[in-house]
Amino acid sequence: MLNLAGSSYDYGNVLFAVLQECEHVRRALLPNETEGRLREIARGKLAEIRESYAECGGVPLYWQALEREGIETALPPYVPAAVEQNRLEKTGYDVWRQGDPAARILFGLLGLLIGGLIWKAPFIPIWDDSIAFLAALTGLLYPEIKKAFYDVRHSRMLNRVIAQAEKYQKNRSAQYVTEAKLAEELDAVGSAPVRTLTPPTPSLPSPPALPHRERGGSHSVR
Repeated sequence: MLNLAGSSYDYGNVLFAVLQECEHVRRALLPNETEGRLREIARGKLAEIRESYAECGGVPLYWQALEREGIETALPPYVPAAVEQNRLEKTGYDVWRQGDPAARILFGLLGLLIGGLIWKAPFIPIWDDSIAFLAALTGLLYPEIKKAFYDVRHSRMLNRVIAQAEKYQKNRSAQYVTEAKLAEELDAVGSAPVRTLTPPTPSLPSPPALPHRERGGSHSVR
């Protein structure tokens, strides 16, 4: 596929803009409307980018492939992950009591207990006495650790979807293209209307007014 509109309209860049728009609105969506609204937002963003792409003289066949990559390939893995991420964020990442101070104290005590058991176990070679305190600190920070884990997992999923789109476009450009397909794309480029600017016609200065002469007289009126 020919992309004559510039690298801004590569698969990865367009998909990044679409997913960024979806992520911006995702957190404000209700659970029962998240899936449908995300698809609607993605289509709306693609339609907005398509107008700019057409003004830059883009090839319609390239845009059809790009839109298919965004809607049929990228959205199916993204939408369920976005719904799950919304649920985790609204429920405090499934942490007991959403990690309030009482829950943190209990997590810290459990970590201290587990760390002490590990230090006392004869079959586990531990030479540092601070293992119990490290386990207690891990228990206190457990809500933040779990939140960071799921946020990083969601970000990696987004990056993976974009990277797959970039790789797919690169592989397609390396594939064999038939002469008929290439001619069809070139015809589409040649049939695009070319807008020309008509320069304004310069205005000529008006001729100077001639002095008025009376009929039958030999002198002009001053």
